[in-house]
Amino acid sequence: MITCNAQVGDSVFPVLSHPEWIGFSIADTVFPSFLFITGCAMPLSVRADSNPKPGSHYYRNQALRIFKRSVIIWFLGVVLNLYGLVQLHVGGDKFRWPNVLNRIGFCYLVVGWMHVLVLWRGRLPERPLSASYLFSTDARRLRSQQAGFATNTKRDLLTDDQYPAERDDSGPWPWFLRVTLPYCLPAACLVIWLICTYTVQVEGCPKKAMIRDPECSPQAYFDLKIFGKAHTYRHLAFDPEGSLSTLTSILNVWLGWFIGCTVQSLNAQGKQLTSDFKARQEYGSDAGDRELLVEQVLEQEMLVRLYTEHLNQWFWWGILWMFTGWVFSLGLPLSKPSWTATFAVLSSGVSLTMLSILFYKFDAQPRAKRLRQLHLEHQGFRSNNQLSRHYRDRDRGDVEQPGTTTVRTNYSSVLNVYFQVDHFLRLWFRKGIVVVLGSMGRNAILMYMCSELVQGTCSLVPGGPADPITGERPDLFTSAYKQTWGALDIGGWGSLFYGIGFSALHVLLAIFLDHKKWYFKI
Repeated sequence: MITCNAQVGDSVFPVLSHPEWIGFSIADTVFPSFLFITGCAMPLSVRADSNPKPGSHYYRNQALRIFKRSVIIWFLGVVLNLYGLVQLHVGGDKFRWPNVLNRIGFCYLVVGWMHVLVLWRGRLPERPLSASYLFSTDARRLRSQQAGFATNTKRDLLTDDQYPAERDDSGPWPWFLRVTLPYCLPAACLVIWLICTYTVQVEGCPKKAMIRDPECSPQAYFDLKIFGKAHTYRHLAFDPEGSLSTLTSILNVWLGWFIGCTVQSLNAQGKQLTSDFKARQEYGSDAGDRELLVEQVLEQEMLVRLYTEHLNQWFWWGILWMFTGWVFSLGLPLSKPSWTATFAVLSSGVSLTMLSILFYKFDAQPRAKRLRQLHLEHQGFRSNNQLSRHYRDRDRGDVEQPGTTTVRTNYSSVLNVYFQVDHFLRLWFRKGIVVVLGSMGRNAILMYMCSELVQGTCSLVPGGPADPITGERPDLFTSAYKQTWGALDIGGWGSLFYGIGFSALHVLLAIFLDHKKWYFKI
């Protein structure tokens, strides 16, 4: 996002430029990803009451907490818009009401309250499409079936009185309403948006220009009616974060919430699996090393299968959403400023596909590597610890043991370079990516506001001599580009490298804040 917003100069890097009205580019996936991950994290932060008590105000407090966070996010957006008045040297009558943070706060509020209502009415949304919610099931029996392998454990020796209390998920509402409740919100948003899109006729515009012409679009009609042209982005006839497009942006947050419920299910099943195997190991503490190794292999295999199953579902759900958005875009074009329904579905598919790839790289792949190591150890037990020299040296890392001589494998110079590069990419490059993404993610809103305020402040400071033709003096941000990458005359590549450098400054700041444990929390 910072790299896209830092593009300056006459020629912007093509992939990072936003289409003016209709079209789709990589830059258009940034804002939808913010909304998608907002919904994805919601089931992980707001959970069901584990100990429901009569007269408890748990869900009311959660709703108030969501409202407070959305108000704070909305207020931060207002601060950025007020600073925009200073940049443009205009008065308060030109104040722009919509904003990126305002939209995030509003969508978070709507979907968050829906999530609290779903939990309050007794429906646990860990598996949104599970048929088990259609009927009242015995949670203890279901859990014992899922963990049927956990026989001969300490848990089997517990009496009924020693089991922890299970939450009754039958709920006070009929089963049909409990099952369909989460899907009422996206259906209502989509129906209202379609009605407004295909029934509103802008005066003096042909009917076919409802979406393809910005001036005649329903987005412009409602934005001018609600905000007025003086309070829109750059005083256009529409606002990219306007009124009607907010309805379809709720779909991005809801689709993220849908996936977040499955992430919560993955975490719950993984924890349950680990706890059951831990009970097995405690019960069989007198077992030998080989039996314990077999248990570890079995546990890791089941965890890898669990992650693989969820990752396959997420990846193909993402492909299906992208395909659906592309097919319907033949009749309803993709447009980020208008935020059409096809754009919302397609961008959510891109976000989900990237999320599944990241999950595989940073969560599933390390578990698969651990499983391969356990298989090698088990192979060593079966072959009386006589592994091949290649596997033995590779897994032990050629570490010298006291009183022993290290046996090193002699490779050719080409293979040696390959293994060094492979080691760098697998270890140090991966650690660097984790540091960058982790530090930026822990202060995401702060980094966003910092980039906007820095660019706004630089636009107020003169940065060079006046242009001999127009007489205008460039600002500091533009002048810095012209003195560095712009002077090389390499077109859009210069703008790209300048944006990456500007982002690198924020990455260094985020790493410093993460090192000091300074976080801007809402």
